[in-house]
Amino acid sequence: MSISSTDSTNGDKKYEEENSNHSESEELQMLRAKIAELEGASSIASFDVLAPNGNEAINESDTCFGQFGGVDQQLKNFRGQFAKLEMELRETKQMNVVTNLENKALQAEMKHQKLLMFTEQKAMEEKIAKMEKEQQKMADQLARRQNDQQLELEQFKQENATDSAQLNKSQKAILVKIDELAQQVTDSELFKQAFPAKFDAMENFVGVLKDRFGKELLKAVHADIRPSIAEVFSNPAQNCWDITASHNELEIFGPECLMVHYKSEGNGGDWPWRVAFSKHSLPCSHYGIFYYEVKVLNVKRYIKIGFATKKLVLDTGVGEKPDSYGYVNDGCFWLNGTQYSGKPKFARDDTVGCGFNLVTGRIIFTKNGQRLDTADVFASPTSQWFPCVSLLDSGDLINANFGPNFKFDPSSV
Repeated sequence: MSISSTDSTNGDKKYEEENSNHSESEELQMLRAKIAELEGASSIASFDVLAPNGNEAINESDTCFGQFGGVDQQLKNFRGQFAKLEMELRETKQMNVVTNLENKALQAEMKHQKLLMFTEQKAMEEKIAKMEKEQQKMADQLARRQNDQQLELEQFKQENATDSAQLNKSQKAILVKIDELAQQVTDSELFKQAFPAKFDAMENFVGVLKDRFGKELLKAVHADIRPSIAEVFSNPAQNCWDITASHNELEIFGPECLMVHYKSEGNGGDWPWRVAFSKHSLPCSHYGIFYYEVKVLNVKRYIKIGFATKKLVLDTGVGEKPDSYGYVNDGCFWLNGTQYSGKPKFARDDTVGCGFNLVTGRIIFTKNGQRLDTADVFASPTSQWFPCVSLLDSGDLINANFGPNFKFDPSSV
């Protein structure tokens, strides 16, 4: 059986107290015995004094009295020592009681302090464990952040490499385009020589318009085409409307065949759609944005402007059938046979633009130089697409602009 240090200490103290009490008891017992012996001696001496033995008795009596006086004095001394020892014993016992109480209080205080130290140590250990856990958590977060940054850096390097490759490709394409423009400049210099004759032909054309349209419409036509005559002659349009691919009730005329007029007279104002296609399709082998604009010179009810393949029949509104996308002046998009309302309306004297991303197939529409929301309008970039318009009423008139000067900057797409 194990014995604690506290029990051992208590036992030692108890043993010392018992030994001390035992020693003191023996000393008291010896004193008591000595006192009893002296008291006995005193009694004998007294008895001897009372015996009648004559002179000898008197002498012996004197001697006994002398001895008795000495014994009595010793007895007093022993009694004084005995009283003193008893007092010291009582004081020792009281001191032992006080010491025991103090020891118990000290032990209780030590136990309390030990409990406090244990509690504080446990709290400190828990705090250290919590700090270590938080430190590990921060280390894990830092490691994840460094990993994410490393991934972002790798992604940035890959994107940068891709951008560099695309930039090199773009630079090559720009060089090719510069060569093409240089050739166009050369061709335009040759074309300028015919400018006087072309200008005279334009004046004759305006004279013909006077006989064909009213004065009010003629002013609009003349105001729209007159400022661009010199530009058209110095920069021949890259595209125009195709007479052979358009409905026969549409009249295509003007500088570089950019104007379309619905000339049919019909009955009661109910005429079907009439479609005009451009001469050239979108350059699918290129990349970038193809863009053109149409100015509305006259409209009675509806006009549709957009892109379509040659699958679209010539008496259908662009966008109402698959493989066609159109913007209608009543504020609707007709996209691949589905109508989407709630778009901005346009009318006479407004300019509507249509753009096609040759890489992604995204189609955009603009009104008077402002891009409209067409985030989800996509078409197949590999199909053969043509700019086209659909006119509904007799007298409807538009003028196209295939570049390069637009109200909207297609390079911002």
